[in-house]
Amino acid sequence: MFEAFDEAARRAIFMARLAAITDQSKTIELVHLLAGIHKEAPVLFRGVDWAKSKIRLARLTPENLHKASQAQGDIPLGAKTKRAFAAAPAIAKKLQSSRVSNAHLLAAALSADARMKKQLQKAGLAQENLKKSAESRGAESGRASRSGIGYDLHRLSEKRKLMIGGVEVPFEKGSVGHSDGDVLCHAVCDALLGAAGMGDIGTHFPDSDQKWRGVSSLVFLRQIRQYLQRGNWKIRHIDAVVVLERPKLGPHFPAMREAIAKSLGIPADRINLKAKTHEGIGEIGRGEAIAAHAIATLEG
Repeated sequence: MFEAFDEAARRAIFMARLAAITDQSKTIELVHLLAGIHKEAPVLFRGVDWAKSKIRLARLTPENLHKASQAQGDIPLGAKTKRAFAAAPAIAKKLQSSRVSNAHLLAAALSADARMKKQLQKAGLAQENLKKSAESRGAESGRASRSGIGYDLHRLSEKRKLMIGGVEVPFEKGSVGHSDGDVLCHAVCDALLGAAGMGDIGTHFPDSDQKWRGVSSLVFLRQIRQYLQRGNWKIRHIDAVVVLERPKLGPHFPAMREAIAKSLGIPADRINLKAKTHEGIGEIGRGEAIAAHAIATLEG
């Protein structure tokens, strides 16, 4: 019955069962479903004055949830809850969504009980906001999600700046490269281009082209941002690791994330950075080179 429901909606249904157990109810009623949805997607109820609504939700505290989870046996659905579950897929389909989200589930619950719907609306539930949320969930579910990987390695040499993630890191050596030798930005570039199926950094910014000599690699990220926008791709997350024996990079990560995020036009919290040493092994371990690996996830 619940194959069409997404993971968050399934969690809400599980929470509804625990709410029914907490209330010592013999059936899962709409008020229990509301409690489950509220637990998993509280943003849907933004602005609701629960006291004014006169609807009491089961308290799904960690203690209550633990006790309820120990209960055995199935709990049947109440008549209105059954109607809500039956209506939810149709609402999702109408909004061009292949999966039922909590927004669709809440809309279905309200359609199954006019009195409850009126109570929540009087208490501050904005029907228009709920509709927008359900529509946005529908749009998101139809998007394709793709990932790409990136890798770059540069020799280290004296009298060169060490540019990593658009930030100059104070050190006695720097990366040797046609541009600024920024391995982190280059790895991110390749990951983004790979996810979008647009080749690699060498295709778009070849080292045979003198206009890229010495240029900041943040320029490459800004250009790739434009490529992605033309293809209607949105960056959902970037995860990268820089492999370098020294210096320590942790203190510089906030500035790197901000620089990369600004160039790509995304929030900095969508970028995760890590650093690893090479345990003294190979050219990286000997301090002769620096490398970076990156994974980017796009949605379009």
